[in-house]
Amino acid sequence: MTQQAPAQALVVCSQCRGTFAQSDLVQIAGNRVCGNCKSAFLSRVMAGGPSAASSLRYAGVGIRFGARFVDGFVFLVPLIVAVLVVPNLLRTAGNRATMFSGTFVLAMVIFSLFYEVLMLRYWGATLGKMACGLKVVLSDGNSLGWGVSLGRYFMYNVVISAIMAGLDDQKRGLHDRVCDTRVVNTRGLA
Repeated sequence: MTQQAPAQALVVCSQCRGTFAQSDLVQIAGNRVCGNCKSAFLSRVMAGGPSAASSLRYAGVGIRFGARFVDGFVFLVPLIVAVLVVPNLLRTAGNRATMFSGTFVLAMVIFSLFYEVLMLRYWGATLGKMACGLKVVLSDGNSLGWGVSLGRYFMYNVVISAIMAGLDDQKRGLHDRVCDTRVVNTRGLA
């Protein structure tokens, strides 16, 4: 009877981005490095300390806001198309107008989900981030996987405001707290 060796996890070299078995990499200054990159990386660490080995420059709030602003234009195009098309559809829809507007909102949420998750997973940046020269990476400089891309979307766009709205007695999200606003129901429904 032959036993198979357990499969090793594949890890990305923080320098050349090649994929290797975990046992083929060494960890230097918090970075996993392959044998081909080890000597050059170690030289940089020895010359300037661990911080010199990392070439990550973190983006500030202003440039990140600018990137979000550019991404807003990506959503503006379908919105303009909808504004031009929806009035005609609403006239023909009659009582189905409420259902149509709900479907439109759901479509925009789905579009934003696919847009952000796919862009982060495959390119590491949305169009706005690319335009501003930004990229989203893991703390070790590696690219994002599916789980992190999806988790990042939900944390930013869904969870934080939803949790706050669910815990607050006045059902305020983060944006409501910052702007001192409340969302009220005018129909008396819960």
